[in-house]
Amino acid sequence: MHTLGSTQKTMTQTRAVTELIFAGMLWGLGFVAAVWALQGAGPVAISGWRFVIAGLIGLLFARRFLVTREARNYLRVAWIPGFFIAATIIFQTWGLQYTTATKSGFLTCLYVLIVPLYEAARGRGSERPKTLIFCSLVALVGVGLMCGLLSTKELDARSRLNLGDFLTLICAFAASAHILVTAGLPKRLGMAFNGFHFNSAQSLAAGFPTLLLALFIEPNSFEMPVRLAKNAFEGVSLPLIGFLSLTLCSTLIGFALQVRAQRVLPPSTASLLFLLESPFAAFFAFIFLKEEMGPMQLLGGALILGAVGFSTVQAIKAGKGMPHNQPSH
Repeated sequence: MHTLGSTQKTMTQTRAVTELIFAGMLWGLGFVAAVWALQGAGPVAISGWRFVIAGLIGLLFARRFLVTREARNYLRVAWIPGFFIAATIIFQTWGLQYTTATKSGFLTCLYVLIVPLYEAARGRGSERPKTLIFCSLVALVGVGLMCGLLSTKELDARSRLNLGDFLTLICAFAASAHILVTAGLPKRLGMAFNGFHFNSAQSLAAGFPTLLLALFIEPNSFEMPVRLAKNAFEGVSLPLIGFLSLTLCSTLIGFALQVRAQRVLPPSTASLLFLLESPFAAFFAFIFLKEEMGPMQLLGGALILGAVGFSTVQAIKAGKGMPHNQPSH
């Protein structure tokens, strides 16, 4: 017989799963949104403005928090996570100039496998080394198939192995580093750690240096939001739609839903749900960008998800969920 409390907990977990699935949809759509935004601006400017605007909007909802000592602590420790989350998004967006949104979605999710590999190398992992090596080899085969190495049909430049794929792999390693440097922050910053407030701080820590970098390497970066709005009024609206989707949907709404969900769900369960980002990316890329995958690429994507998912399940069985602070997509 279920008590009222257990029923309420079950309902809460069901809602948390639903919200995290919806967040995965937003992050999957973010790959398409980045392709649209790149039609009107460079990857560094897009990343910088995305973080700055998201951070400022987040602070609008935390005005009382700004005068507390916790706010100063958040800003003090946000710089290193901000560096790695900025690198994650810059390399991911840069890579989308050359590769497909579908490949980017599957290659990015490799960070879920890179983290336990690093932990195992330090002797802190919960999985057997043989399991991790097997999953890594399967994932590498999947990457090769996704990049068309064994495809029987002629592929265009974006579908073949290209610079964008290597940039996206760097993105996956940067995302792994972000997870590792933020894993202990809730304990360091106290029981009242607020993920939404910290994300606002790290967004600003990531955004302003990224914008400064954009001013040196991408012309007209400072007026990018105004330029995108002006172009939208003149009939070229996709870059603005893409940029707004990245800023509001992927960074603000998606992360807020993640924080709410992870108050109820264990990290291991959340890790599995985060993998839905990749098939959602492929689905939206097919709908909006007309991207298609051949049989070998479909097999490659299945191998990547299977390897990462199997590794995560083994971590759960070992009694230790993977450390997980999902990067803002």
